[in-house]
Amino acid sequence: MTLVVFAGIALLGVVALGLIVVVGTRMVRNPDESSGSMADAFGSFIDVFDPARARADRDLDSKEHQGEAAPSPDDDDRPVTVDLRSGTARIRRTPPRT
Repeated sequence: MTLVVFAGIALLGVVALGLIVVVGTRMVRNPDESSGSMADAFGSFIDVFDPARARADRDLDSKEHQGEAAPSPDDDDRPVTVDLRSGTARIRRTPPRT
């Protein structure tokens, strides 16, 4: 009796694994709206098992979209002369527009 129960459980496991493989292969070959949520669900497993790695990956992704903190100077920017000994900065005046 015990052997029959274990054999039935093993058979159900093999059938379930086969269905998962078939459905997964179909989702990869023909993606649709519902397959994206499954990929997102499986992709979030790293957050559970390795949260430090997930934070590092998100940080690296954010570096790709990071801009400059200070814009580079343009040709029309006024030149600045800084004197570190006296602690002053001199900005040359632009000629008035006529």
